Amino acid sequence: MALDEALRLGLTWDPDICLRMESANSQVNTSVGLAKNVPFTFAEGFTIYLQVHIFVKPAYTVLLGRPFDTLTESNIQNLQDGSAIITIRDPNTGRRTALPTLQRGKVPKAGVGGDSDPKF
Repeated sequence: MALDEALRLGLTWDPDICLRMESANSQVNTSVGLAKNVPFTFAEGFTIYLQVHIFVKPAYTVLLGRPFDTLTESNIQNLQDGSAIITIRDPNTGRRTALPTLQRGKVPKAGVGGDSDPKF
């Protein structure tokens, strides 16, 4: 997660737990620390608590990778129109939810797909 976003959300983190991460362009950055048990709400009543490393000025706001995919047993169904449906499972309850996505570069219609302030 980007440091700016962590600050905006009022997160705290342990500066003694850091890792080095290599980007796609082979640049290596060290995290400023680990925020523990950060609630991520993906759908109404569907919150998963994640351990999040914080980085200064990464190329993303939040990056969910293989650990997230493994934890949630994610499944991606790619559709012919360029969109996808991502199904994730709450590791604590076993409950599953399907999350529709949009084709890259498409913007959701106003009033569709939840509120305009994403929850992390």
